[in-house]
Parts: sequence; structure tokens; C-alpha cells
Amino acid sequence: MGGTGFIGGHLCEYFFAEGEISKGIFRKGSHLRIMDQCGVQCLEADLMDRSTLHEPLDMVDVVYNLASPPPGRQQDEYNEFNQVGLKNLLEEAKEHGVKTFVHLSTLEVYGFGQRGAIDEGTPVSPTNHYQQAKLESERIVGDFAKASAPDMKVRVVRAARAIGSRDGTLAAPILKMTEGGKVVLPPGSSNKVSFSHPKDIAQALFRSASSNGGEAEKYLVKSFDASLEEVTAALIPASGKQAVIKRSGVFSGKTRISAYTVEQLKAGLTLSDNVEQTWKKINYVPVYGPEKVAADIAEWYRREPWTTEDPA
Repeated sequence: MGGTGFIGGHLCEYFFAEGEISKGIFRKGSHLRIMDQCGVQCLEADLMDRSTLHEPLDMVDVVYNLASPPPGRQQDEYNEFNQVGLKNLLEEAKEHGVKTFVHLSTLEVYGFGQRGAIDEGTPVSPTNHYQQAKLESERIVGDFAKASAPDMKVRVVRAARAIGSRDGTLAAPILKMTEGGKVVLPPGSSNKVSFSHPKDIAQALFRSASSNGGEAEKYLVKSFDASLEEVTAALIPASGKQAVIKRSGVFSGKTRISAYTVEQLKAGLTLSDNVEQTWKKINYVPVYGPEKVAADIAEWYRREPWTTEDPA
């Protein structure tokens, strides 16, 4: 679910590289280019209409759920998705005998008021509708498996802020500003933030499906820690262009980076290195650092400067 999105597209590519055969659900009007290239069986469906899920879930052992309204939507949209869409998916998965349900969540369930590095013992404290909805979706998935589908294995991956090729909310704005010779960064750009490349998220999702952890096991994952200034400093030369880095202000101008992303940067959520011990349970080893991410983004932008749907 969510195979046409930013992270979902990378998951399809990861499956293709691993030799996995998969189905992908898309909504009407979605880009199918990546799924087609990866040999994914593309099936149109609507999570709000359970009848459309029959065929996509037929003979499926593992469901990877990346579907979610993106940040910035109205609370009613998140509520509708959780109360109708997600529950439709879970009910249909149970009816079709799905063995494993892997759900993508976010480190942001810990809230933007969090201070210090996050680990498994950090209390969750969502501070906006999006974060509350993501935490609620985790609860719905876990409670459903426990009460209604005890034979279904549930895994939740809480990933750090995604950045990589086809990222329309952070990478693309920086590259667009680079073309003009000046990258204007917002306040908070010097804060350390945990980032995840979508391929590393895909790896964690894929490997968690075969893990033998406890009930509704949660995995906190990242690729690296860096400030946006450091990422930008790596991305500019990788793009083959020249640009100066400025801080947003009266004389330097406004940044192209969205308001919600600015909030993420100001919060400076970082994942403690202590969680690396739990990665061994799923054999997760992040591949991407700032330089490799910069090279990945620059190559994409030179080759095909288009974006998929908003990240999940």
C-alpha cells in the first residue's frame, strides 16, 4: 500500500533488486512508472472501499502498509483514514490469511517538543494532528492483531525524516535554489537531525517482516545524523553547480522549503545510537550517509527531475 509514493517507490525498487515478486496498490491518477519498471503487478484500489481490496490481497503473505495522508492535512482526513481506510485494510488482510503486516510510522510520534536523542524508552508525545494520527494508526494495527488476528505478525518501523531521490519537499527545493545560485535555508538548519534514505527504510521494512521479535515489535531506524546545512553543502557540488548558502532573512530572501519541513528542522529529532543494538534483530545496516545521499539526489535530478506523490 502506498507503492507510488516517495518511500513506496523506493520500496518497489528494493524488492526488484532483491528478486521479490510483489503487488502494488495505486489510487486513480497516481504515477505508475516506478512500479511498472520494477515488474510490480499494479492494481487500482481505494482503502475507503473495502470491496476494491479483494483482488490486491488475494494470495498475499506480507502486507507493507505505507499509505497515509501526508503532513498538513485536516484532522478529519487523518481520522477518516484510520477509522475507515486502515481498518478496511486490516479486515481484508485477516480475511485473506495475511501472515505478516508491516506498518511504516515515523519518529515524529515522539513529538516536536522532544529534547535529547530518542530511544526505545522515550515516551511518545505527539504535538500535531499528523503525529497523533500516525501514533493512532500504530495503536489500531497493534490492537487489531492482538484482538482479531492473533496469528498475524505485526511489525512497526518508525523511520527518521526521509531524504533522497524524488523527494519533493526537501531535496527538490534545494536543487531548485541551487539553479539560481543561492540556497536560502530556514532557521533550524544548523540543528542535527536524523535522516533516513528511502532505500534504508525499505531495507528495514523488508527485514522486519522476517524477524522473530515479540508482539507488535517496533524498530526505530535512521541512516545518519546531520544538519541541513551539511546536507546542502554536500548536495551543491554533487549537482555540478555552484551556489552560496544563505540564511533566510530580509536581504537574503525566503526559502523554498515548506513550513512543515521547517518545523521538522527546528525540532531537531535525533535517534540515539543505542538503538543500533536492536537493528541486529532484523539484520539492518544503513547504507546511506550524507555524501551518498547527495550523489543519489543529484543523479536523479539530472536524469529525471520529476517527483511522485507526497511522502507517507
